[in-house]
Amino acid sequence: MPNPAKAAGVGATEMDRRPYRSWMAAWPGISLCSGALAWLVVLAWASMVRAEVLTEDRSEGMYHRYDGGGVTVQGPALLVRKDFKNKLSTSLVYYRDSISAASPDIYIAGASPYEDTRNEIGVSAEYLYENALLNAAYIYSDESDYRANTLSFGSSYEVFGGLTKFSMGFSRGWDKVLENGNPLFDENADHYNYTLGWNQVLTKDLVFDLDYEGIADKGYLHSPYRKALLQGVAVDEQYPSTRTSNAVSLSAIKYWDYGASSYIKYRFYTDSWDITGHTAEIGYSQYFGSKWLADLYVRHYKQNGASFYANNFETEQNYMARDKELSDFTSNTIGAKVSYKLFDRYKILDAATLNLAYDLLRFDYDGYTKRNPATDAGQGNYSFNAYTLQAFFAVKY
Repeated sequence: MPNPAKAAGVGATEMDRRPYRSWMAAWPGISLCSGALAWLVVLAWASMVRAEVLTEDRSEGMYHRYDGGGVTVQGPALLVRKDFKNKLSTSLVYYRDSISAASPDIYIAGASPYEDTRNEIGVSAEYLYENALLNAAYIYSDESDYRANTLSFGSSYEVFGGLTKFSMGFSRGWDKVLENGNPLFDENADHYNYTLGWNQVLTKDLVFDLDYEGIADKGYLHSPYRKALLQGVAVDEQYPSTRTSNAVSLSAIKYWDYGASSYIKYRFYTDSWDITGHTAEIGYSQYFGSKWLADLYVRHYKQNGASFYANNFETEQNYMARDKELSDFTSNTIGAKVSYKLFDRYKILDAATLNLAYDLLRFDYDGYTKRNPATDAGQGNYSFNAYTLQAFFAVKY
């Protein structure tokens, strides 16, 4: 199950009240029609190659928590997946996030700490169509001042005896941005996402991955609550109404003879707001006997700020932002996961595991201060520690 707090990588503070999503790529001028056309091409190509098998039947129950930077997000999550006649697999996912926050943005805007609840439900299906594995999903998310809808399609398939795998995907998101206390505020944001993937088995114990994302966002892409500073005076932020981005990632996984594996990954990101980001990650996994599996990983992220970001603007500009996630900043993560297999077979159940994951994160923002620099001189740059916790029980049947 994905991390509902979205706090394990870039944008770990995305539980801030900023509505724009952490889309990591884009092609300019993407439209829904072009996405549908690309999907037809996917269907035609995928029908000519051998596909993967359906995702295994399973159920999971999870508790997740993120805490850092004045923001706490926690709640349960559930997943149920079932296949029918080895041709169709369907799943249902539910998240509930209880959000409380007193981040630096609140103090600049003169607002009070807030609490909110987000509910998310998603349904998906995989279908074996001749020799192709096709998938589709819909996700709806609702909180007091933000509603998000996402519809996605994808396909994955193998060639050359399973040594090479290709994947393609397209998603369309349409969101509604509201403002608590202002019934007249009603804005929209649209998102288009393309993904391409290539997985290659190089040797019997070495696998290579190359992935690309392309995303275009348009509409209201910032928060109605956060303020920019113009010579120390709080003013409304102004963002461009479009954003295009591109991201490419490379990774390699090495399997070792003693029940272990290691991986290395690099990701490059750039967008039309002049943000450039670099992510590097290494990890190691080790089996201990037949029941225990442990993972350890380290991640580093660094980015330069957006062209229209400033901690305190000296002159008025067309676009002005003071979101710390658009500043120059770095983040470092060290994480560990432990999985314990309860049993391999019990009546109708194939297996069951208990799982625990913990990430410790550090964020250092260059050119962002917690308080107004015009009235609170001598501050250092803002930084904080955070953590994410996931505990879940999974069964296969």
